[in-house]
Amino acid sequence: MLRCSYSDPMRRRIYDMKSHGMSDQAVLSTIVREQGVVALSSPPASSFGGLLTWIAPAVALLIGFFIYSSFVRRHRKAPEPLSPVDQAMLERFRTQIERELDESAEHGKGQAGSRK
Repeated sequence: MLRCSYSDPMRRRIYDMKSHGMSDQAVLSTIVREQGVVALSSPPASSFGGLLTWIAPAVALLIGFFIYSSFVRRHRKAPEPLSPVDQAMLERFRTQIERELDESAEHGKGQAGSRK
């Protein structure tokens, strides 16, 4: 990370180790031996802890989704029946939609017939 209080001293330390002739693998091994796998940007998947680090977020998301969906299912309310006023309004809109669709279909037929 740029401007991190940890990164500048670590860069200097790595530079010093490399200037003393250490290979990249030796530098990496030294840092991991002293600070643990936490020093790596991404843990290796070869150990159980490393594998767990890669799998845990997906498992946590799946568990969270299961809990959320079961909560929603359990607390879902049945829809309330429509009042007579709402039913009348809905029927009026359905009639209007059917009338407009019929008009548009007739208008489309008239144009198709005039093209022939």
